[in-house]
Amino acid sequence: MLSIRSLTATKLVVRSCSFYYSSSIASAAAVEAERTIREGPRNDWTRQQIDSIYHSPLLDLLFHGAQVHRYAHNFREVQQCTLLSIKTGGCSEDCSYCPQSSRYHTGLKPHKLMTKDAVMQAAKQAKEAGSTRFCMGAAWRDTVGRKTNFNQILEYVKEIRDMGMEVCCTLGMLEKQQALELKKAGLTAYNHNLDTSKEYYPNVITTRTYDERLETLQHVREAGINVCSGGIIGLGEAVEDRVGLLHTLATLPTHPESVPINALVAVKGTPLQDQKPVEIWEMIRMIATARIVMPKSMVRLSAGRVRFSMPEQALCFLAGANSIFTGEKLLTTPNNDYDADQVMFKILGLIPKAPSFSEEEAENCDEAVSTSVVLLNGKGKALIPMLQLFLHDTEELETNSDKRDEQRRVMQTIDQS
Repeated sequence: MLSIRSLTATKLVVRSCSFYYSSSIASAAAVEAERTIREGPRNDWTRQQIDSIYHSPLLDLLFHGAQVHRYAHNFREVQQCTLLSIKTGGCSEDCSYCPQSSRYHTGLKPHKLMTKDAVMQAAKQAKEAGSTRFCMGAAWRDTVGRKTNFNQILEYVKEIRDMGMEVCCTLGMLEKQQALELKKAGLTAYNHNLDTSKEYYPNVITTRTYDERLETLQHVREAGINVCSGGIIGLGEAVEDRVGLLHTLATLPTHPESVPINALVAVKGTPLQDQKPVEIWEMIRMIATARIVMPKSMVRLSAGRVRFSMPEQALCFLAGANSIFTGEKLLTTPNNDYDADQVMFKILGLIPKAPSFSEEEAENCDEAVSTSVVLLNGKGKALIPMLQLFLHDTEELETNSDKRDEQRRVMQTIDQS
Protein backbone atom coordinates (compact mmCIF):
# COMPACT_ATOMS: atom_id res chain seq x y z
CA MET A 1 0.00 0.00 0.00
CA LEU A 2 1.30 3.45 -0.94
CA SER A 3 1.52 5.60 2.19
CA ILE A 4 0.90 9.30 2.55
CA ARG A 5 4.58 9.70 3.37
CA SER A 6 5.65 7.97 0.16
CA LEU A 7 3.11 10.04 -1.78
CA THR A 8 4.65 13.17 -0.27
CA ALA A 9 8.17 12.02 -1.08
CA THR A 10 7.14 11.21 -4.62
CA LYS A 11 5.62 14.64 -5.05
CA LEU A 12 8.77 16.29 -3.72
CA VAL A 13 10.79 14.43 -6.33
CA VAL A 14 8.29 15.42 -9.01
CA ARG A 15 8.46 19.04 -7.87
CA SER A 16 12.26 19.06 -7.95
CA CYS A 17 12.18 17.52 -11.40
CA SER A 18 9.57 20.06 -12.43
CA PHE A 19 11.82 22.88 -11.25
CA TYR A 20 14.70 21.56 -13.33
CA TYR A 21 12.41 20.98 -16.28
CA SER A 22 10.77 24.39 -16.10
CA SER A 23 14.09 26.15 -15.75
CA SER A 24 15.57 24.46 -18.79
CA ILE A 25 13.13 23.21 -21.42
CA ALA A 26 9.69 24.21 -20.20
CA SER A 27 7.08 23.67 -22.89
CA ALA A 28 4.79 26.42 -24.09
CA ALA A 29 1.90 24.52 -22.50
CA ALA A 30 3.65 24.69 -19.11
CA VAL A 31 4.54 28.37 -19.41
CA GLU A 32 1.15 29.52 -20.68
CA ALA A 33 -0.85 27.31 -18.31
CA GLU A 34 1.04 28.80 -15.38
CA ARG A 35 0.34 32.29 -16.68
CA THR A 36 -3.36 31.49 -17.20
CA ILE A 37 -3.64 30.21 -13.63
CA ARG A 38 -1.82 33.28 -12.34
CA GLU A 39 -3.56 35.95 -14.43
CA GLY A 40 -6.88 34.39 -15.48
CA PRO A 41 -8.54 34.64 -18.91
CA ARG A 42 -7.12 37.01 -21.48
CA ASN A 43 -7.83 37.81 -25.12
CA ASP A 44 -4.46 39.09 -26.30
CA TRP A 45 -3.16 35.72 -27.45
CA THR A 46 -0.93 35.66 -30.50
CA ARG A 47 -1.27 32.96 -33.09
CA GLN A 48 2.32 31.90 -32.42
CA GLN A 49 1.62 31.44 -28.70
CA ILE A 50 -1.35 29.18 -29.40
CA ASP A 51 0.62 27.29 -32.05
CA SER A 52 3.40 26.65 -29.53
CA ILE A 53 0.91 25.38 -26.95
CA TYR A 54 -0.71 23.09 -29.51
CA HIS A 55 2.67 21.62 -30.50
CA SER A 56 3.85 20.99 -26.94
CA PRO A 57 4.71 17.35 -26.14
CA LEU A 58 1.36 15.57 -25.93
CA LEU A 59 1.59 14.32 -22.34
CA ASP A 60 2.84 17.71 -21.19
CA LEU A 61 -0.04 19.43 -22.99
CA LEU A 62 -2.49 16.96 -21.45
CA PHE A 63 -1.12 17.54 -17.96
CA HIS A 64 -1.20 21.33 -18.15
CA GLY A 65 -4.64 21.35 -19.74
CA ALA A 66 -5.74 19.34 -16.70
CA GLN A 67 -4.08 21.83 -14.35
CA VAL A 68 -5.91 24.78 -15.85
CA HIS A 69 -9.14 22.80 -15.85
CA ARG A 70 -8.85 22.18 -12.12
CA TYR A 71 -8.06 25.84 -11.53
CA ALA A 72 -11.17 27.05 -13.36
CA HIS A 73 -13.75 24.30 -12.79
CA ASN A 74 -14.88 21.42 -10.63
CA PHE A 75 -12.98 18.77 -12.60
CA ARG A 76 -15.60 16.07 -11.96
CA GLU A 77 -18.54 18.08 -13.27
CA VAL A 78 -19.65 17.49 -16.85
CA GLN A 79 -22.52 19.37 -18.45
CA GLN A 80 -25.04 17.13 -20.24
CA CYS A 81 -26.78 18.66 -23.24
CA THR A 82 -29.29 17.26 -25.71
CA LEU A 83 -29.43 18.52 -29.29
CA LEU A 84 -32.63 18.09 -31.29
CA SER A 85 -33.14 18.85 -34.98
CA ILE A 86 -36.48 20.66 -34.90
CA LYS A 87 -36.38 21.43 -38.63
CA THR A 88 -34.41 18.98 -40.74
CA GLY A 89 -32.88 19.15 -44.23
CA GLY A 90 -33.63 21.30 -47.24
CA CYS A 91 -30.97 23.88 -46.36
CA SER A 92 -29.84 26.17 -49.18
CA GLU A 93 -26.24 26.40 -47.95
CA ASP A 94 -23.31 24.37 -49.30
CA CYS A 95 -21.48 23.41 -46.08
CA SER A 96 -19.41 20.53 -47.42
CA TYR A 97 -19.72 18.44 -44.27
CA CYS A 98 -23.48 18.72 -43.80
CA PRO A 99 -26.03 16.09 -44.90
CA GLN A 100 -28.82 18.66 -44.47
CA SER A 101 -27.78 20.68 -47.52
CA SER A 102 -30.28 20.42 -50.38
CA ARG A 103 -27.31 20.36 -52.78
CA TYR A 104 -26.19 16.87 -51.78
CA HIS A 105 -27.78 13.45 -52.21
CA THR A 106 -27.45 11.89 -48.78
CA GLY A 107 -30.81 10.16 -48.53
CA LEU A 108 -31.92 12.51 -45.76
CA LYS A 109 -35.63 13.23 -45.82
CA PRO A 110 -36.48 16.90 -45.10
CA HIS A 111 -38.93 17.66 -42.29
CA LYS A 112 -40.77 20.87 -41.48
CA LEU A 113 -40.62 22.52 -38.07
CA MET A 114 -41.64 20.09 -35.35
CA THR A 115 -44.84 20.71 -33.44
CA LYS A 116 -44.77 22.20 -29.97
CA ASP A 117 -46.00 18.98 -28.38
CA ALA A 118 -43.27 16.93 -30.05
CA VAL A 119 -40.52 19.34 -28.99
CA MET A 120 -41.79 19.54 -25.40
CA GLN A 121 -41.95 15.76 -25.19
CA ALA A 122 -38.36 15.49 -26.39
CA ALA A 123 -37.25 18.12 -23.87
CA LYS A 124 -39.04 16.30 -21.07
CA GLN A 125 -37.35 13.02 -21.99
CA ALA A 126 -33.97 14.74 -22.14
CA LYS A 127 -34.43 16.22 -18.68
CA GLU A 128 -35.54 12.89 -17.23
CA ALA A 129 -32.42 11.31 -18.71
CA GLY A 130 -30.19 13.85 -16.98
CA SER A 131 -29.65 16.64 -19.51
CA THR A 132 -29.65 20.16 -18.11
CA ARG A 133 -29.42 22.00 -21.43
CA PHE A 134 -31.74 21.46 -24.38
CA CYS A 135 -30.53 22.68 -27.77
CA MET A 136 -32.77 23.14 -30.80
CA GLY A 137 -31.32 23.20 -34.30
CA ALA A 138 -33.02 24.28 -37.51
CA ALA A 139 -31.45 23.77 -40.95
CA TRP A 140 -31.73 27.37 -42.11
CA ARG A 141 -29.24 29.84 -43.54
CA ASP A 142 -30.87 32.56 -41.46
CA THR A 143 -34.20 33.46 -39.86
CA VAL A 144 -35.11 36.26 -42.28
CA GLY A 145 -38.64 35.84 -43.64
CA ARG A 146 -39.48 33.09 -41.16
CA LYS A 147 -41.58 35.13 -38.75
CA THR A 148 -44.19 32.43 -38.09
CA ASN A 149 -41.62 29.72 -37.43
CA PHE A 150 -39.45 32.08 -35.41
CA ASN A 151 -42.38 33.02 -33.17
CA GLN A 152 -43.08 29.33 -32.63
CA ILE A 153 -39.49 28.81 -31.54
CA LEU A 154 -39.80 31.70 -29.08
CA GLU A 155 -42.68 29.80 -27.47
CA TYR A 156 -40.59 26.63 -27.35
CA VAL A 157 -37.79 28.55 -25.61
CA LYS A 158 -40.15 29.95 -22.97
CA GLU A 159 -41.70 26.60 -22.11
CA ILE A 160 -38.42 24.70 -21.96
CA ARG A 161 -36.94 27.35 -19.69
CA ASP A 162 -40.00 27.02 -17.47
CA MET A 163 -39.11 23.33 -17.15
CA GLY A 164 -35.92 24.37 -15.34
CA MET A 165 -33.57 23.66 -18.24
CA GLU A 166 -31.04 25.85 -19.98
CA VAL A 167 -32.10 26.49 -23.58
CA CYS A 168 -29.87 26.85 -26.63
CA CYS A 169 -30.72 27.41 -30.29
CA THR A 170 -28.80 27.16 -33.55
CA LEU A 171 -30.92 28.68 -36.31
CA GLY A 172 -28.34 30.16 -38.68
CA MET A 173 -27.53 33.85 -38.91
CA LEU A 174 -29.39 36.24 -36.60
CA GLU A 175 -30.27 39.90 -36.86
CA LYS A 176 -30.00 42.16 -33.80
CA GLN A 177 -33.74 42.30 -33.17
CA GLN A 178 -34.12 38.53 -33.36
CA ALA A 179 -31.34 38.07 -30.82
CA LEU A 180 -33.12 40.47 -28.47
CA GLU A 181 -36.39 38.55 -28.87
CA LEU A 182 -34.67 35.27 -28.07
CA LYS A 183 -33.14 36.83 -24.97
CA LYS A 184 -36.54 38.09 -23.84
CA ALA A 185 -37.97 34.59 -24.31
CA GLY A 186 -35.34 33.22 -21.93
CA LEU A 187 -32.70 31.78 -24.26
CA THR A 188 -29.56 30.78 -22.38
CA ALA A 189 -27.14 30.37 -25.29
CA TYR A 190 -26.95 30.61 -29.05
CA ASN A 191 -24.72 28.31 -31.09
CA HIS A 192 -23.03 29.58 -34.22
CA ASN A 193 -19.81 27.72 -35.01
CA LEU A 194 -16.95 29.26 -36.96
CA ASP A 195 -16.09 25.75 -38.21
CA THR A 196 -12.42 26.39 -39.07
CA SER A 197 -9.89 29.17 -39.67
CA LYS A 198 -10.78 32.20 -41.74
CA GLU A 199 -8.15 31.16 -44.28
CA TYR A 200 -9.49 27.64 -44.82
CA TYR A 201 -13.16 28.54 -44.51
CA PRO A 202 -13.78 29.15 -48.28
CA ASN A 203 -12.78 25.53 -48.92
CA VAL A 204 -15.66 24.38 -46.73
CA ILE A 205 -18.46 26.91 -47.29
CA THR A 206 -19.11 29.53 -49.97
CA THR A 207 -22.70 30.59 -49.24
CA ARG A 208 -21.94 32.44 -46.00
CA THR A 209 -18.86 34.48 -45.15
CA TYR A 210 -16.70 34.17 -42.08
CA ASP A 211 -17.40 37.78 -41.19
CA GLU A 212 -21.15 37.08 -41.30
CA ARG A 213 -20.63 34.38 -38.71
CA LEU A 214 -18.68 36.77 -36.51
CA GLU A 215 -21.42 39.36 -36.92
CA THR A 216 -24.02 36.90 -35.62
CA LEU A 217 -21.82 36.19 -32.60
CA GLN A 218 -21.66 39.92 -31.96
CA HIS A 219 -25.46 40.25 -32.13
CA VAL A 220 -25.82 37.37 -29.68
CA ARG A 221 -23.31 38.88 -27.27
CA GLU A 222 -24.87 42.35 -27.42
CA ALA A 223 -28.29 40.86 -26.66
CA GLY A 224 -26.93 39.38 -23.44
CA ILE A 225 -27.13 35.75 -24.60
CA ASN A 226 -24.27 33.36 -23.90
CA VAL A 227 -22.18 32.55 -26.96
CA CYS A 228 -21.60 28.96 -28.03
CA SER A 229 -19.05 28.75 -30.84
CA GLY A 230 -16.41 26.24 -31.83
CA GLY A 231 -15.46 24.26 -34.86
CA ILE A 232 -14.85 20.98 -36.64
CA ILE A 233 -11.57 19.16 -37.17
CA GLY A 234 -11.06 16.62 -39.92
CA LEU A 235 -12.31 18.83 -42.78
CA GLY A 236 -9.02 18.50 -44.64
CA GLU A 237 -7.55 21.52 -42.89
CA ALA A 238 -3.93 21.88 -41.80
CA VAL A 239 -2.83 22.16 -38.19
CA GLU A 240 -2.35 25.90 -38.63
CA ASP A 241 -6.06 26.15 -39.45
CA ARG A 242 -6.96 24.51 -36.15
CA VAL A 243 -4.68 26.96 -34.41
CA GLY A 244 -6.29 29.78 -36.40
CA LEU A 245 -9.76 28.74 -35.26
CA LEU A 246 -8.71 28.72 -31.60
CA HIS A 247 -6.94 32.05 -32.06
CA THR A 248 -10.09 33.69 -33.44
CA LEU A 249 -12.20 32.37 -30.56
CA ALA A 250 -9.64 33.19 -27.86
CA THR A 251 -9.20 36.78 -29.07
CA LEU A 252 -12.88 37.68 -29.15
CA PRO A 253 -13.63 40.55 -26.72
CA THR A 254 -15.25 37.95 -24.45
CA HIS A 255 -14.52 34.25 -24.75
CA PRO A 256 -17.48 32.06 -25.77
CA GLU A 257 -19.16 30.52 -22.74
CA SER A 258 -19.20 27.23 -24.66
CA VAL A 259 -16.66 25.94 -27.19
CA PRO A 260 -17.76 22.76 -29.00
CA ILE A 261 -14.92 20.72 -30.48
CA ASN A 262 -16.35 18.46 -33.19
CA ALA A 263 -14.67 15.61 -35.05
CA LEU A 264 -16.01 15.33 -38.58
CA VAL A 265 -18.62 12.63 -39.08
CA ALA A 266 -18.14 11.90 -42.78
CA VAL A 267 -21.55 11.34 -44.39
CA LYS A 268 -21.91 9.55 -47.71
CA GLY A 269 -23.11 11.92 -50.40
CA THR A 270 -21.36 15.01 -49.01
CA PRO A 271 -18.14 16.37 -50.55
CA LEU A 272 -16.22 15.27 -47.44
CA GLN A 273 -17.51 11.69 -47.43
CA ASP A 274 -14.01 10.22 -47.92
CA GLN A 275 -12.21 12.15 -45.19
CA LYS A 276 -10.20 10.01 -42.76
CA PRO A 277 -11.49 9.78 -39.19
CA VAL A 278 -9.95 12.11 -36.64
CA GLU A 279 -7.46 10.47 -34.26
CA ILE A 280 -8.07 10.76 -30.54
CA TRP A 281 -4.70 12.51 -30.12
CA GLU A 282 -5.90 15.31 -32.39
CA MET A 283 -8.98 15.79 -30.20
CA ILE A 284 -6.85 15.84 -27.06
CA ARG A 285 -4.58 18.52 -28.51
CA MET A 286 -7.54 20.69 -29.50
CA ILE A 287 -9.29 20.29 -26.15
CA ALA A 288 -6.22 20.89 -24.00
CA THR A 289 -5.16 23.92 -26.04
CA ALA A 290 -8.69 25.34 -25.90
CA ARG A 291 -8.74 24.82 -22.14
CA ILE A 292 -5.46 26.69 -21.62
CA VAL A 293 -6.37 29.68 -23.81
CA MET A 294 -10.05 29.87 -22.77
CA PRO A 295 -9.97 28.64 -19.17
CA LYS A 296 -13.49 29.62 -18.10
CA SER A 297 -15.30 28.29 -21.18
CA MET A 298 -17.22 25.02 -21.23
CA VAL A 299 -15.24 22.90 -23.69
CA ARG A 300 -17.67 20.49 -25.28
CA LEU A 301 -16.65 17.06 -26.58
CA SER A 302 -19.16 17.10 -29.41
CA ALA A 303 -19.77 15.35 -32.75
CA GLY A 304 -17.73 12.24 -33.43
CA ARG A 305 -17.61 11.21 -29.76
CA VAL A 306 -19.46 8.00 -30.55
CA ARG A 307 -16.32 6.72 -32.30
CA PHE A 308 -14.14 7.10 -29.22
CA SER A 309 -13.85 4.45 -26.54
CA MET A 310 -14.49 5.23 -22.89
CA PRO A 311 -10.74 5.39 -22.06
CA GLU A 312 -10.27 7.78 -24.99
CA GLN A 313 -13.11 9.97 -23.78
CA ALA A 314 -11.59 9.89 -20.29
CA LEU A 315 -8.42 11.43 -21.71
CA CYS A 316 -10.52 14.19 -23.27
CA PHE A 317 -12.13 14.94 -19.90
CA LEU A 318 -8.71 14.97 -18.28
CA ALA A 319 -7.44 17.38 -20.97
CA GLY A 320 -10.20 19.85 -20.14
CA ALA A 321 -13.50 18.82 -21.74
CA ASN A 322 -16.42 19.35 -19.37
CA SER A 323 -19.51 19.18 -21.56
CA ILE A 324 -21.06 16.59 -23.86
CA PHE A 325 -24.07 16.06 -26.05
CA THR A 326 -25.96 13.00 -24.90
CA GLY A 327 -28.74 11.18 -26.72
CA GLU A 328 -28.91 8.92 -29.75
CA LYS A 329 -28.48 11.67 -32.36
CA LEU A 330 -26.74 14.98 -32.92
CA LEU A 331 -29.13 16.57 -35.39
CA THR A 332 -28.88 13.79 -38.01
CA THR A 333 -25.69 11.89 -37.09
CA PRO A 334 -25.21 9.07 -34.53
CA ASN A 335 -24.28 9.85 -30.94
CA ASN A 336 -23.79 8.09 -27.61
CA ASP A 337 -27.09 7.24 -25.96
CA TYR A 338 -28.12 8.22 -22.44
CA ASP A 339 -27.58 4.79 -20.87
CA ALA A 340 -24.03 4.44 -22.20
CA ASP A 341 -23.16 7.89 -20.88
CA GLN A 342 -24.54 7.13 -17.43
CA VAL A 343 -22.37 4.02 -17.25
CA MET A 344 -19.38 6.13 -18.26
CA PHE A 345 -20.19 8.75 -15.61
CA LYS A 346 -20.29 6.07 -12.91
CA ILE A 347 -17.05 4.41 -13.97
CA LEU A 348 -15.12 7.67 -14.33
CA GLY A 349 -16.59 9.22 -11.20
CA LEU A 350 -18.14 12.13 -13.09
CA ILE A 351 -21.12 14.12 -11.82
CA PRO A 352 -23.69 16.09 -13.87
CA LYS A 353 -23.32 19.85 -13.84
CA ALA A 354 -26.44 21.64 -12.64
CA PRO A 355 -28.05 24.38 -14.76
CA SER A 356 -26.20 27.68 -14.39
CA PHE A 357 -29.22 29.36 -12.82
CA SER A 358 -29.84 26.59 -10.28
CA GLU A 359 -29.28 27.17 -6.56
CA GLU A 360 -28.08 23.59 -6.32
CA GLU A 361 -25.00 24.28 -8.43
CA ALA A 362 -22.82 25.32 -5.50
CA GLU A 363 -23.82 22.22 -3.56
CA ASN A 364 -22.71 19.99 -6.42
CA CYS A 365 -19.33 21.74 -6.45
CA ASP A 366 -18.82 20.94 -2.76
CA GLU A 367 -19.46 17.20 -2.99
CA ALA A 368 -16.60 15.07 -1.72
CA VAL A 369 -14.87 13.23 -4.54
CA SER A 370 -12.01 11.13 -3.31
CA THR A 371 -14.12 8.38 -1.73
CA SER A 372 -16.22 7.63 -4.82
CA VAL A 373 -15.73 3.94 -5.48
CA VAL A 374 -17.33 1.86 -8.20
CA LEU A 375 -17.26 -1.92 -7.94
CA LEU A 376 -16.89 -3.48 -11.36
CA ASN A 377 -18.40 -6.83 -12.38
CA GLY A 378 -18.96 -7.81 -8.75
CA LYS A 379 -15.29 -8.75 -8.37
CA GLY A 380 -14.54 -6.15 -5.76
CA LYS A 381 -12.04 -4.29 -7.97
CA ALA A 382 -12.22 -0.63 -7.03
CA LEU A 383 -11.99 2.17 -9.56
CA ILE A 384 -11.74 5.64 -8.02
CA PRO A 385 -11.27 9.12 -9.44
CA MET A 386 -7.48 8.80 -9.61
CA LEU A 387 -7.10 12.34 -10.89
CA GLN A 388 -8.16 13.70 -7.50
CA LEU A 389 -5.79 11.34 -5.73
CA PHE A 390 -2.60 12.14 -7.59
CA LEU A 391 -3.20 15.82 -8.32
CA HIS A 392 -3.88 16.82 -4.70
CA ASP A 393 -1.47 19.50 -3.57
CA THR A 394 1.01 17.89 -1.14
CA GLU A 395 1.08 20.98 1.07
CA GLU A 396 -2.71 20.84 1.36
CA LEU A 397 -2.48 17.23 2.55
CA GLU A 398 0.21 18.15 5.05
CA THR A 399 -1.90 20.92 6.64
CA ASN A 400 -5.43 19.53 6.32
CA SER A 401 -6.06 16.54 8.59
CA ASP A 402 -9.50 15.86 7.10
CA LYS A 403 -8.04 15.50 3.64
CA ARG A 404 -5.24 13.28 4.98
CA ASP A 405 -7.79 11.00 6.61
CA GLU A 406 -9.84 10.99 3.44
CA GLN A 407 -6.74 10.06 1.43
CA ARG A 408 -5.91 7.20 3.82
CA ARG A 409 -9.43 5.78 3.49
CA VAL A 410 -9.12 5.81 -0.28
CA MET A 411 -5.74 4.11 -0.12
CA GLN A 412 -7.15 1.43 2.19
CA THR A 413 -9.94 0.79 -0.30
CA ILE A 414 -7.40 0.26 -3.07
CA ASP A 415 -5.28 -2.01 -0.90
CA GLN A 416 -8.25 -4.14 0.15
CA SER A 417 -9.47 -4.55 -3.44
